[in-house]
Amino acid sequence: MIITGHRGALGTEPENTLRSFRRAVADGCDEIELDLRVSADGELVIMHDATVDRTTSGSGEVAALTLAELRSLDAGLGEQVPTWSEMVAAIDVRIQAEVKAEAAVPLLAQSLKSNPSLAARTLVTSFHPEILLAIREAFPDVTTGHIFGRTSPMAEVVVRTREAEAGWALCGIAGLTAAGVAELKAAGLNVTAWPVPDTESLAQAAALGVDGITTDNPHLLHP
Repeated sequence: MIITGHRGALGTEPENTLRSFRRAVADGCDEIELDLRVSADGELVIMHDATVDRTTSGSGEVAALTLAELRSLDAGLGEQVPTWSEMVAAIDVRIQAEVKAEAAVPLLAQSLKSNPSLAARTLVTSFHPEILLAIREAFPDVTTGHIFGRTSPMAEVVVRTREAEAGWALCGIAGLTAAGVAELKAAGLNVTAWPVPDTESLAQAAALGVDGITTDNPHLLHP
């Protein structure tokens, strides 16, 4: 079962920073999850929100700020807003890259096409099927996953994931059952459950038979 650190180690470190990603790896994660947007000058950067207000010392929309302006901000404990390329150079485990802005698709596709080993360890995810279809059109060999904020009936999850041409269904654990996971797997899908904040939830996920889990607290799952 793949253990994925949500925005790195969100529960203990500033989210979506190199410090957070390194902590997730140190805490035993097999994979880190991150979010991709594009700066005003066309750089692929890691940021969850459309604005920098919540997670940095600055304010304004990510898409309206240059990389230099983003780099001038404190993203927590002195960390800077990282670029995709910086993260790739620093982290060697699997990557779950959630595309938050469609403008990130061609930049990400080019990065993956130019680096087969990176592509092999990257799962591109989104809540939006149009983004998943766009990344597949740009790079047909990509591995993708459809995120479901609230788990729908399994038949609907199968249909929507297939329509997005994705191989992974990332489902809210609250709506999952062992029978439901088995149904998704029978349809040829891999299944991730989220959120899994503690060992009790981890045991629940294992009992469901999922392929992976996403956690804010990897330090609690590897005592």
